[in-house]
Amino acid sequence: MKKITYILAIFMVTLVWVSCEKDDDKVTLDLTQSVAPVVGDLSHLVLHEDHATDTLVISWTEADYGPLNLPSPTYRLHFMHADTLLTILTATEGTTYNITVNSLNNRLINLGFEADVAADFQFMVSSFISVEDNGTMLHSDPVTASLTPFESEDPVEPDVSVLWVPGAYQGWSPATAPNVYSPTSNDIYKGYVHFPADVTSLEFKFTGQPNWDGPNYGFGGEGILDTDAGASNLSVEETGTYYMTVNTEELTWSPQVRNYALIGTFNAWAADEPLTWDNDAKVFTVTLDFVEGDMFKWRANGAWDINYGANTPDDGTLVQGGADIPVPEAGNYTIILDLYKLVPRYELIKN
Repeated sequence: MKKITYILAIFMVTLVWVSCEKDDDKVTLDLTQSVAPVVGDLSHLVLHEDHATDTLVISWTEADYGPLNLPSPTYRLHFMHADTLLTILTATEGTTYNITVNSLNNRLINLGFEADVAADFQFMVSSFISVEDNGTMLHSDPVTASLTPFESEDPVEPDVSVLWVPGAYQGWSPATAPNVYSPTSNDIYKGYVHFPADVTSLEFKFTGQPNWDGPNYGFGGEGILDTDAGASNLSVEETGTYYMTVNTEELTWSPQVRNYALIGTFNAWAADEPLTWDNDAKVFTVTLDFVEGDMFKWRANGAWDINYGANTPDDGTLVQGGADIPVPEAGNYTIILDLYKLVPRYELIKN
């Protein structure tokens, strides 16, 4: 899954130099008087199956570059959750974006958000101008909309670019294989693949479709992909959970071991509680007794540099370095960790 965290610097205005014919005769393109676009009111963004074919319009104001004689900007509409870019909805020279209720709903379901559970999403517009090979960008403030997806009878089509990862570990079936994701369709895909402990082969490939019609990506050397039909299989060294990064433009890939465990107040934050892989549901589970006030989260490889906690507010999605997750009351609970969604999710079930 590709996860891009927006930091404060993205909201700063970029200053660029436009070179003239002489090196010592430079003009500074001063954008301090410019005004970034502003996203309009989003209160009309309501998802309801009875209005599935209705069109939702997201609009924004034009960027104002003052008296500067600049080309028309390109606007990009960023769709985010928990400061994480999910996808760029459009790139246009206009100031509106249209999407049907059903299409937006399907995006949310495909991204792993639960039906009938509200979640906060941010919409942000960037204005990009290129002047003599120098680029500058203005960014709107993000505007939040609370959206509640619904269960739909229509099939959910992928709205994010994906690859499939079939292999011996799951029967070489692309259609049922996990995905790696490219939220901005920039040819860089990321996501998790788990190789269970009882598999006899760790070979696999990446496929561009949920079948073998191609393009398919096999072994082209250490860390190199080959799209030739006769390319041999890729492989990892041992069983476990891997975070895959794939670049289909440069034909490279890399696997990073990320074996997660649960940790929290229930064990004084001092040890890792192993997780059990459910090969049918494709999720990790663990069942424990908790007392009221217990907190927990997940960390990888027995260290804290990679750890998942709750989003703020807690909507069932997980973010890197997120908040400790509280247990509402004492009891025996099963905790589910789903890494196969674009945005990892968890569920806490009292037994």
